[in-house]
Amino acid sequence: TAGHITMSTTMAKIAAAAVILCCSCCMSATNAFHHIAVPSRMIRPKVVREVSKIREDVGGHPIAEETDGSEAAAVLQRTAAHLEKLKAQQQLFEQQSLPKDENSQMEVEKQLLTKKFLLRSANDLKTELKNLKLPRNGRKPALAERLAEYEVQNIYGKMTEEEEMMENVEEPEWTEAPVLGPVSKFAGLRLSATAGEALGKANFGNPSPIQAAAVPALYRGESAILHAETGSGKTLAYLLPITERLWQEYTADDYDDRGYCVIVTPTRELAAQVAGIALVLAPPGAVRLISRPANLMKRNPRERGELPNGGFNSENEPRKDPRILVGSAKAIMQSLYGDGVMPAPPTSKPEAKHFLRNVRWMVLDEVDRVLHIKKTRMQERYRLHERPAAVVAAAVARLSLGKAQIIAASATVGRPLKRELCRVLGLETEQCPQVIRGGKADEQEMSTEEDPQHRRAVTIPSTVQNYVTTMDGEGSSSSGMLLTKACEVIKTLSQKKPSTKILLVLTRASGLKTQNTVGALKFFGCKPEPQSLLDALEADGTDRMIEKHRRVSGATGIGETGYFTHKQDDEPSAGYLLVTGEDTVRGLHLDGLDVVVAVGRPHGPDEYTHIAGRTGRAGRTGRVFTVVSKDNAAALKSWERILETDFNIVDVDEI
Repeated sequence: TAGHITMSTTMAKIAAAAVILCCSCCMSATNAFHHIAVPSRMIRPKVVREVSKIREDVGGHPIAEETDGSEAAAVLQRTAAHLEKLKAQQQLFEQQSLPKDENSQMEVEKQLLTKKFLLRSANDLKTELKNLKLPRNGRKPALAERLAEYEVQNIYGKMTEEEEMMENVEEPEWTEAPVLGPVSKFAGLRLSATAGEALGKANFGNPSPIQAAAVPALYRGESAILHAETGSGKTLAYLLPITERLWQEYTADDYDDRGYCVIVTPTRELAAQVAGIALVLAPPGAVRLISRPANLMKRNPRERGELPNGGFNSENEPRKDPRILVGSAKAIMQSLYGDGVMPAPPTSKPEAKHFLRNVRWMVLDEVDRVLHIKKTRMQERYRLHERPAAVVAAAVARLSLGKAQIIAASATVGRPLKRELCRVLGLETEQCPQVIRGGKADEQEMSTEEDPQHRRAVTIPSTVQNYVTTMDGEGSSSSGMLLTKACEVIKTLSQKKPSTKILLVLTRASGLKTQNTVGALKFFGCKPEPQSLLDALEADGTDRMIEKHRRVSGATGIGETGYFTHKQDDEPSAGYLLVTGEDTVRGLHLDGLDVVVAVGRPHGPDEYTHIAGRTGRAGRTGRVFTVVSKDNAAALKSWERILETDFNIVDVDEI
């Protein structure tokens, strides 16, 4: 046995003593030690070394060749005493290694259970976590540790009420606290009077997690990618550092020559929303909405000089050039380079070069939509042309010599997005802007085993309930059947609560057009009366687009004071039914939206995240109903693991 097993030092000592005893049983002690002094190849070297030590401890000097039986018995006694000594040392070591309190016992038990769970597959661990209604994000070590912690809590009992209170004190959750007056500081940033009054009016006393993490870094001039769930306040997180810098420079003589801020969005509607928020935070005349191709170096028209209180700049007040230009990527690119049909670009070539050289902030809102993101490198070979946002961002990075601060924001950030952003900006992968995330402390702790720079997406808020309504039979996936089923869902919701605010989203897979859908819903008698979201916002490039967006979204600046239309205090809030497409819905905020009804299966899990994110914003509750065929319902169920949410299949009668 001593020649074949792999052993520790303690086991080697025991084996050496066993060899001595075995040899002593059939020969004299002298011959036994002589035999051991010249070991066979069958005995492990470690055992031989221990035999030599025992020989020195027992004899203390070379043993004579001739000894009698009494000396052999003495040798056996000393060997037995040495074995007892080794056994006592082993027991003492085990006693010292035992945990002395309950917390240590729990930790040891947790480690043992973690090793046990690591022997199972990751899919089995995720299935068990799902059955226990525990989070399933992270890699296999994190899943095993989470299950072990759950089992240990069941063995030793959960925390007492007092301990839970202490945990809440150490890791408080963000809540909106009512603010009675203007806010002086926000996320560690000292605010101007205008911004403080606007935040106080909107009851923004405490920053959200993404705002607390991003505002200080962006104010220091660091480029970053903001990664947080929909409705978490990413727009305010990147606007506030920019507008506060402008307020500090507002009284300077060279105010107009200190650089521009370009904010690129995927749609005109989202650009109007961002411009409406920036308008109440920035100095007068600093914000300009580019809703269609225009000369970017031209001063604001009179209608765009709106003040935070709704008035206009006085005639005697000096006019300031716009410093923040907000628009869709297509509108800004065509303003600089034209569209191939115009006789010349709206902005002359020298002015365009001067403008791009002096861009100080480049913001890509919904960056995963404005850039050409592909999941594999093979798909990147088939890029036909650059996206408008990529053209503008590359020109800014090249002509500003890399001095412009790059800010990107989205709810879905992954490796393909970062690769594409680095390619557009001409950066190496290691030089990619840092990813700033905001989340609760327990969520960050659960993902410690996973590299935070490589996490794929932010999950849907837990306040949103996801439902799937299916249809059976032939033709169930046709556009007409999908729209009929969606109309039944809308009627059921409106009958139970007439003031329900509903947004109907037409996915690309449904094959439905907005105007045709609005006419069909009117024919079916859906209430409230359906209206196209674009018509409600008057997204035709007029100067009143920002004001109209405020009235529709119920937002006065960044505060939410009303609903679909202005109403008296004693009037009940009126419901509405707006219809839009999957490509237009990103980033839009509609105040108090209760339900989102999606017709057809969304293009992918990321698209569903943005559709569901229109409701349940800022901690409010919301519901999402997806009307699909039976086959597509199974596909939605397969997204549960990716989105970390549950899809409940319901009939219209169960709503």
